Amino acid sequence: MRTDPKRGVSLTNGILPVLVLSCVFSSIMVAQTEIAAGTAVDSLSMLRNTLEEKKSERERMERMLASLNAVDSVYKVHYPTWVVLDADLKERIYRTFRMRYTDVPADTAVTIVANPEADEILEISIGPVVMGRRDAHINLSDSLHKEILTAKYPMRVINPIPVKPRAYLLFGSRPKFAAISVSAFGAGLLFSDGRGVEVKLGHEEIGYHFWSTGDYRAMAVFEQLKIGIIIPFTYGRTDVANPEPLSIRPRRLSGAKGFAGEFDHPFQSHLIGARISVGELNSVSNPEFLTNLQQFYYLHTVAQLFYSRQEMFNAGEHLFAFTGGLGYHQIALGETKQDGRITAAHKIDFASPIFRVEYVHQSGKMYGLGLQYYSGILHVKGWVEFIKNFIYVDVQYYSPVFRGTKPWEQSYFFMISPRIQLIY
Repeated sequence: MRTDPKRGVSLTNGILPVLVLSCVFSSIMVAQTEIAAGTAVDSLSMLRNTLEEKKSERERMERMLASLNAVDSVYKVHYPTWVVLDADLKERIYRTFRMRYTDVPADTAVTIVANPEADEILEISIGPVVMGRRDAHINLSDSLHKEILTAKYPMRVINPIPVKPRAYLLFGSRPKFAAISVSAFGAGLLFSDGRGVEVKLGHEEIGYHFWSTGDYRAMAVFEQLKIGIIIPFTYGRTDVANPEPLSIRPRRLSGAKGFAGEFDHPFQSHLIGARISVGELNSVSNPEFLTNLQQFYYLHTVAQLFYSRQEMFNAGEHLFAFTGGLGYHQIALGETKQDGRITAAHKIDFASPIFRVEYVHQSGKMYGLGLQYYSGILHVKGWVEFIKNFIYVDVQYYSPVFRGTKPWEQSYFFMISPRIQLIY
């Protein structure tokens, strides 16, 4: 170690404090530099986070303003809407649009959408260019805004609410849930699986409707198959000396007991079907069933095979069904014995082609008409919808044509009845 010979002091004693102070100062400067650098990084990070937050707030504000400026399409169709036809007013609206938009098409319809109270404009459109509620409030002058809403100028009111097409369903087609129909000519209940029950008065397939035959058929429905029984009733026996033209004529056939069945096989717009019913009277269980206690006629057998085809015209507005086939039926003359038994003294057989045309109008108020010819009987039936999807009115008429009246027939038979029908 070097020493100063004059002072006798070590040189190290003077340099060491300087070195120590220099190191301490350097450490302080480094620390301050590191702190400053960290502070700058934190400030930049905070600035970035603040900028992102402001961007998010701006986007939220823009979405809010856009929602205020737009009309929900779900509710828009329920608001008053019209097209401005006044030339001067259209030109004022054009000028207002051109101050903001450069691509406003000329000679284009001006459509106004207002709120339900018609005191605020929700939307103005000229072709594809649209001003919403906020834009209209900002850009339209108070006088123009007021004049548009007064609506005291030529205009064309439009109803943009889409009209739901009506489902035209006829009883007999499979419903979505269930269907019921009740009238004086019969009743039916049908479920979505094709099953149900059906009651028919008379035999319309041979032209004898309502109480003409003195019986009704109660059948269970299993999709295309119907099976049931024939039951006689007591109504319609009383004869009237001078009946009115539109009064219900009494029946001249006695009701029988038996069974009935029907089968229809549809494919596309075609249908093949068969019907059969067999009734018999063996004893006098109730004299009220018989039109005469000694001799009387009753319908014994009905059997038919037929083919039907449907045709639609004018997009389904007009529906036609054309049916042809062969039929057979038998009328029996019953006699009552002293012991109460009934025997068939005579049976008369009939065979005839079947011709039937049915029409249904399926636009607006529904109505239908049917014409059938079988074995010299003209059967006419019609119906009209009275209350939409609820109450209908049915009319039926039969009369022998091209031949005389049989002993068990009336010269004509007319019946009108309301029908309650619900299809879900």
